[in-house]
Amino acid sequence: MAEIKKRIKKNGEPSYTASIRIKGYKPVTKTFKLKTDAKEWANKTETEIRENINFPKRKAQKYTVGEIIDKFIENELPKRKPKAQTEFKMVLDWYKNEIGEYYLSSLTTETLVDCRNKLARKRKEIPIRNKELKHLAPRMSENTLSPATINKYMTYMRVVFAYCVNDLDILDLNPMAKVKKLSEKNARKRYLELKEIAKLLNACKNADYELYLCVLIALLADARKGEILHLTWGTVDLENKMFYFLDTKNGTDRGTPMHDFVYKELVTFKAQNKIRSLNNDYIFKTPDGKPKESLIGKLFPKIVKQCGIKDFRFHDLRHTGASWQAMDGISQPITQKILGHKSSAMTNRYSHLRDDSLRPAINQVGDKILTEFLKAQ
Repeated sequence: MAEIKKRIKKNGEPSYTASIRIKGYKPVTKTFKLKTDAKEWANKTETEIRENINFPKRKAQKYTVGEIIDKFIENELPKRKPKAQTEFKMVLDWYKNEIGEYYLSSLTTETLVDCRNKLARKRKEIPIRNKELKHLAPRMSENTLSPATINKYMTYMRVVFAYCVNDLDILDLNPMAKVKKLSEKNARKRYLELKEIAKLLNACKNADYELYLCVLIALLADARKGEILHLTWGTVDLENKMFYFLDTKNGTDRGTPMHDFVYKELVTFKAQNKIRSLNNDYIFKTPDGKPKESLIGKLFPKIVKQCGIKDFRFHDLRHTGASWQAMDGISQPITQKILGHKSSAMTNRYSHLRDDSLRPAINQVGDKILTEFLKAQ
């Protein structure tokens, strides 16, 4: 039942507070200057609540996909990492353009499958590197989106619909539940042979010592590009020979033992460089103190090309480390923990991340990976 109470403010003016209390629902109140406005709001709001009780699916008839996407972008997207926000919004903008006018109640599996099929015909955009030309429309590649990229689009939209189910209580079931993902046959299996590893490490060491260290960490700690560039002297534990990779791609923290050779190289690097005693001081940084992304983004591809190594990206160093672990007989659970693939929850405390059971695998495979390189040292 709706109830309206009159109150007199300190200045002598009246106000009217409308309250609606329905069993099983959170009470709602709102204050107005005029009694007629309070009555109008109370009647409308009570009707809406009772309609939702008796006809819960009517909620889905009030919202379009575009409106839900806007709600998600406003309330949920800011909680994600800045880099992830950019990609997430790009995907949601695509869906909003395609099906934004559909009401949630009229959204069918067939419609979402049509979106998936349209994505399969969508051509890749060629990114514009020159900042002065960013205002121009992107050029389109002859290649279409890969199955993995299409599945990522679908995953992002599935998250938005889950927001409707769990947070907004607009839907009972996720509309994406029946839309099958594509088979991903485009997984890269590129890894380096021992002589290629030696050639690459020598070239990196001669070109730039910091890049050389980045490559070593990627190879011997199976670290991702972002994890390496965001390492600080507070997350590199030289005393216990540990790397602490925090807030990683899958949202967890990971502790990885440091191979003895990497340890020696980092100690040398630290001794030869003026290091501030700040925990947030990046190991690989630009003059203004930011992560030195040009090391991996620009310099690494040039060195790879100079070495004559074809079809090889920085992330393939992680594949190389994992591949040599498999070939050297390291068990799958150990490799999974080193790679940081999500399994069980871990705490954020460094002491709990310090898993020395991984150290024998790190040293064993690291020695194998460095075999050819160390022969010439």
